[in-house]
Amino acid sequence: MHWNKLIPTDTQETSDTSQLTPNPLVSVLMITYNHAEYLAEAIEGVVRQACVFPFELLIAEDASKDATRHIALEYQKRYPHIIRVVYSQNNVGMNANSWRIFAKARGKYVAYCEGDDFWCAPDKLTRQVALMESDENIGIVHSDWTRAHRKNGQWAYDAANSVHRRVASKYLEGDLFKTWHYPKILRTCTILLRKSTMAEWYASGLMDEKYHFGDSVLSAWITARARVGYLPAVTAVYRVSPNSTLRSGANARVAFYKSALEFDTAARSFFTERTDYQGGYRWDTTAGLLLWGLRARDWPAMKTALLDFRQHFTLIDFMATGIQTVTMRLPTLRRQPRELPR
Repeated sequence: MHWNKLIPTDTQETSDTSQLTPNPLVSVLMITYNHAEYLAEAIEGVVRQACVFPFELLIAEDASKDATRHIALEYQKRYPHIIRVVYSQNNVGMNANSWRIFAKARGKYVAYCEGDDFWCAPDKLTRQVALMESDENIGIVHSDWTRAHRKNGQWAYDAANSVHRRVASKYLEGDLFKTWHYPKILRTCTILLRKSTMAEWYASGLMDEKYHFGDSVLSAWITARARVGYLPAVTAVYRVSPNSTLRSGANARVAFYKSALEFDTAARSFFTERTDYQGGYRWDTTAGLLLWGLRARDWPAMKTALLDFRQHFTLIDFMATGIQTVTMRLPTLRRQPRELPR
């Protein structure tokens, strides 16, 4: 796929080339759409990073219907040495929006934070870059994270109630290809990797702009070729927003799982030379399609799920993969001892 074809010809950038840092080590990429309520907190979490190296923040605003673009441009005026804002007249969609700021990134490394999430640790970039540069075999670095929920009209989170506190280390770092589909790891708002690695991912052909996601595709691809580095500290907050794609109703969930099945079919072909590509992702996805199809009363979706189970799993495989999936999640029943870095 030629990703440049997805960039609209009227794409504009607002930035001050006379003040921008000339050689940023890290480019932070932030896609945003209708995030006026959240965007300031997302931007603040980035510009407050305490780094000895220069970095930049590229904000890709996707023709929001609220004040998102105005907020982004106001912050660009406040931080002209860091912020660049990219936008166009019409909405281009998540994948094209993400691509167009990646194509403009100047850093050796790229990190991600979507406009409705935010970073809560000012040393996030410093620690992640140090970990990445300590081992050339590490292809991506991620960290622990937590969720923010709206309570009594206010957003609240508890860093002590981290997502990974009940996840075993073997699912968080090292060679993770066999378990790349384990939920809650390589969360987009926590990752940092080399820009050259992301360029190879885009060029690999595994990612398709029609998918309803990009994180799972990247997780499968990067774990197949490199080790995963892990920072056992909460550095980011994922906002559980009712307006997100997966919380837009049962029909949106059904569409998501159908897209995930398309990806798994492509991944099986892409990784055909790997004998360790597991069936867990398809099992999870098909089960999700069946359950959400039932909730949406989408009988064709339920039929698709049942036929998919029959096509890809024998009875023994179905039971074995199901048991493996449950077993993989058992460690989440108890808190994992983990020493935080100094």
